[in-house]
Order: sequence, then structure tokens, then C-alpha cells
Amino acid sequence: MNLIIAVQGIFLCIHFTVKSKGIIVLNRLLAFICLCFALTAMNTYSDLNSLLFQNSLLQDIANNLLWFIGPSFYLYAIYNNEEPDTRFIIINTAPFLLPAGIDIFFNWHWFRQIVPFVGFAQIGIYLFLTIKYCTTNYSKAKHFYNWILPSIIVFTVLLLLNFIFKALEAIGVEIFVGAVLQSFTSLLVIPVFYLAYKEMNARNDLGVIPKKYKTTHLSTEKMNEFLMRIESAMKEDKFYLNQDATLQTFSQYVNIPSKYISQVINQSLQMSFSEYLLNMRLVEVKKNLTDSGNKHLTIYGIAQKSGFNSSSRFNYLFKKSTGLTPKEFQNQGR
Repeated sequence: MNLIIAVQGIFLCIHFTVKSKGIIVLNRLLAFICLCFALTAMNTYSDLNSLLFQNSLLQDIANNLLWFIGPSFYLYAIYNNEEPDTRFIIINTAPFLLPAGIDIFFNWHWFRQIVPFVGFAQIGIYLFLTIKYCTTNYSKAKHFYNWILPSIIVFTVLLLLNFIFKALEAIGVEIFVGAVLQSFTSLLVIPVFYLAYKEMNARNDLGVIPKKYKTTHLSTEKMNEFLMRIESAMKEDKFYLNQDATLQTFSQYVNIPSKYISQVINQSLQMSFSEYLLNMRLVEVKKNLTDSGNKHLTIYGIAQKSGFNSSSRFNYLFKKSTGLTPKEFQNQGR
């Protein structure tokens, strides 16, 4: 299993390294993450099979690349909201060249004793920051974070398992033999093959929302304020019931420029204003179709009550959304 993971990881590393489509920075970060997974799995494979180079160069490279996997996860996670500049990248990577260099070029016994726990702390901090950032922003960019979440989750599990067993080993408690502990790296099969699957079905954008609003930048506070006003007008005031509703009339109603309404809905809800308006009307019409208090109304009458002003367009949009005609939906709900 570890050999399969290593081969697939190396293939993905090469693929993301030479890939020219999409976002270059994210491609390179994915390439590096896949390389770390591949070398970790290869190191386990060589160690379990007692290959000649198990305790030399491969192990040094695999171990010391892990200094940079935490920062890589974090840089990837924040990219969709704030593209890291060169200075930020250097601050989060360059300091770890020092412990990596010491471990590779100097055989200091005391250093090798403490470096595993220093490494656990460093990766743990970055994983905590990454998971916190992902969970905070997940609802706004699900397609972006879905790419990297399995890798973060699996690596966090591996980190916790290794830390627990290293700590127990330090106090003289041995639960599993070394070979069993190393076999946990087989969990890397999940993110490696998940990334392969995602890439096979991708459109080369890695789920990143296009930066269409560089000239109309809104702060997070203003974005949240506008979103609350928009959702209040739609959900509480039910502005969508107005059959003549347009982006312009809605802009006047909430007193927000139309360009900001489009931007907030697009970036926060991943849809256009017209899609948002249609979605609200469809939710309303589904509720009204199964409401016994509307028995006196025709289906078109219910559609008009829900904000639609065209019978043929309503029928088309409803069936496209649900796969059923309004009548079929109504009969199912009775």
C-alpha cells in the first residue's frame, strides 16, 4: 500500500509541477504536498522492507520536508481570501531551513532527541491555524476548501497518533511495535487518491472564485453588513414576492449600490442575483404548493403568489429545478 501511495504521489507531484493551467501557486503547493506524502510513504516502505538506504538520505529528506508541509497547508488555505506575497511566504518557510540543515549535516544527539517534539509543535500550530481558517471560511468557498480538507484531516490524524505514541514511548510505554506504528502512513492513500480523483474531474480552477471585483473591494465587515441587509430584505421582508423585482429595484429598496449587491451575493453565496431571487421564489412556491390553505388557488395562482409572473417560464424553471412538474410535486406532497 505504501509503495502504491508513493508512486501515485510522485505522479501527482510531477503533474502539478508541470501543469500550466489554473493557478500556478496552488499547483506548486499541491505538488509539494504530494511529494511529502510520497516520500513519507516511500520511507515507510523502505524501512519495513529493510532496504539499504532506509536510514540514510531518503529518511533525512522525508523527515525534513515535513518542516514545510504545515506552512504549505496554511498558505494554500488562506489563498482564496488573501493571496500571500513573497515576504509572507519567506517568513513562514525560511526559518525552518535552519533545523532541517542541522538535522541533515550535523549528528547532534541532543538535537535529535528534542527535534521530534519541536516538529510536532510546529506542524501542530500550523494545522490548528489551517483548520481554524478553513472552518471559518468554509461556507463561503466550499469548492475551494474541498480540495485540501482530506489532506489536512488525514495528516492531523497521523500527527496526533504519532505524538501520542512518541510521548508514551518517552515514558517507557510501548503499545505497538515500530512496524505497526509505521503502517499508519497507509492512511495517506485517502488524500493522495482523492486529489487524483479531483484533478481528473477538475476545470483547472481548484475551486477558486474568480477575482472579478478588484476595483470594488469590500472589507469583511462591510461584506457581512451588506449580506445581513440583503438576506433580511429577502427572507424577512420577502422582497422576492414582488413580480417586478430587479437588481435595480432591490438596490433602491435596501439602499445598497447594485454592484455591491452582485458582489456580495456572488462571493458569499456563489450565485448571481437572478439565481438568488429564483431560489427564494422556488422555496416559496414549493411551500405554497403543499399548503392546504391554497386549495382554492390554481397552480399558476400559487406561482403568482410566490413571485412568478409567467406561467410557461415558471413551469420550465420548476421542472428544471426539481425534475417534476408543479402538479406532480403538489400530488407528492399531499
